[in-house]
Amino acid sequence: MQRDIGRPDLWEQVRQTMRGQVDPRDFDTWLAPLTMRLEADWAVISAPNRFFVDWIRDHYLSQLEQVISQCAARPLGLRFETDAGPVLAPPTSTRPAFFAPAPAAAATTPAQPTLKPGYTFETFIVGACNELAHAACRAVAQQPGRQYNPLLIFGGAGLGKTHLLHAVGNAFYQRDPRAKVLYTTCEAFTNELIQAVRFDSIGRFQEKYRGLDCLLLDDIQFLAGRERTQEELFHTFNALQESGGQIVLTSDDPPRELQGVVKRLRTRFEGGLTADLQPPPSEIMVAILQSKAQAKGMDLSDQVAMFLARQPEGNVRVLEGYLNRIIAVSRFQGVEVTLELARRVVGPLMAQRQVSVEEVLQTVAARYGVRVGELKSSRKTRDVTRPRQVAMFLARQLTGQSYPEIGRALGGKDHSTVVKGVKKIQGQMAREAALAEEIRTLERELLEGGETPVD
Repeated sequence: MQRDIGRPDLWEQVRQTMRGQVDPRDFDTWLAPLTMRLEADWAVISAPNRFFVDWIRDHYLSQLEQVISQCAARPLGLRFETDAGPVLAPPTSTRPAFFAPAPAAAATTPAQPTLKPGYTFETFIVGACNELAHAACRAVAQQPGRQYNPLLIFGGAGLGKTHLLHAVGNAFYQRDPRAKVLYTTCEAFTNELIQAVRFDSIGRFQEKYRGLDCLLLDDIQFLAGRERTQEELFHTFNALQESGGQIVLTSDDPPRELQGVVKRLRTRFEGGLTADLQPPPSEIMVAILQSKAQAKGMDLSDQVAMFLARQPEGNVRVLEGYLNRIIAVSRFQGVEVTLELARRVVGPLMAQRQVSVEEVLQTVAARYGVRVGELKSSRKTRDVTRPRQVAMFLARQLTGQSYPEIGRALGGKDHSTVVKGVKKIQGQMAREAALAEEIRTLERELLEGGETPVD
C-alpha cells in the first residue's frame, strides 16, 4: 500500500473511518483495494480501473472527500488515477463544509449540500412498508420547519433511511439553491467536533451548524456514550428550532430505545414526528433492484431481480452490493445479465448450505450456555434475552424464513418481536466490535455445518 509522505498513518485512518460508515461488503469490494498518496493539497486515489472510479464517484465521493480532509486536519482536493494514468473528473467540491469560508464570508455563502443527486423522491420506491416515512419527508421538504420538526426516520439497515434524507435535501436545495442544506452522519459530526475542539475552531463549527436551513443527520444511534457530542447537538437543536431550520434524523432504533443518549435529547427527537421503515416485501424489493439497475444503465429482468429479492438477507444495501458485482462482471466480460450469471457471481457470497432455525437455536444455546427451551420461553432476563435476539438475527440472515415463521419456531412469538430483536442486534453490532465478531463466528460455524449440540 502506498503511504503519504509525512503522515504514514493517514490512509489507514481514512480506511478505518470509512469502514465504520459504509456497508462492510461495499467496503471490502470497492474501498479496500484503493491506495492513496498526497501531492501538495491533493489526495490522489489509485484504483484498479476506471469502473472502480466511476462507482466510487457515484456512491461515496463526498463522504470520502470529507473523511480524508478531516483525518488530515486540513482541506484536501480529491483526484483519481488508475494504472492507465490520471482520470479526468468533473468538477467536485474540493473543500468539505467543515473547512468552510471564514465566518465573515459564511453569512453569504451557502453550505455545501453534500448530497447524492441520484437519491430523490422520484427514485424512491414506495410501498406499504415505507409510505408514512416517504410522505412525511415530502411534507417537510415542501414546508420545512413547520409541522414535523424534527422528523425522525427509524428502521433496520438498508431500508432507505439515507435515501430519504438525501431526497429531502435535494428537494430543499432544488427549491432554493442558496439554501444552507447539509447532510452528515453522526460519526462525521463527532469527528468534526473533535477537530474543532482540537484546533480551537469551535466557533466556526457552531456557526456552520446553527446557521443551517436544513440539517440532515444520519445514524444518531452512534450518539451513545458521546457526552460532548450530545451536548453540542442539544444546543444545535435549540438554535435551529428557534430560527425555523428543519431537522431530519435517522436511527436504527426508535428514540425511546436509544441506549446511552440523554433523556433531554431523546425527548427532542420525539418532539416532532417519528416514522418507521419496515423490510419491503419481495415485489417491492424487485422494483427497488430494477430501479437501481436502471440508474446504472442496465435493464434487470424480472427473473434475475426475483432471484436476488428472495435471498435471505432482506437488506436492500446487501442486495445492491450483489447487484453491483453482477453488473461489474457483466461489463468486464461483455456478457448479458442472466439468471445463470447471477447465480455464478452471487452464489459464493450466499449461504453454502441450508440452515434451519432449529440449528441456529442449538448453536446459539451452546455458545451462550443456555438451553434451547429458554430461548423459546418468555423469560426476559439479559442472560436469555441477548442470545434470543442473536438467534433471531442469525435465523433471519441464514435460513430464509420469514419473521412470522421465525417467531413460531421461537415458541410462538409475534413477528414484531422478531423484527425488534433483529434491529436490536443490528444496532449493537455496529457499536460493539466484540459482538459483531462473535456473530460472524456463529455464522461461519452454521454455514460450515459444525457440530449440532443437544438440548
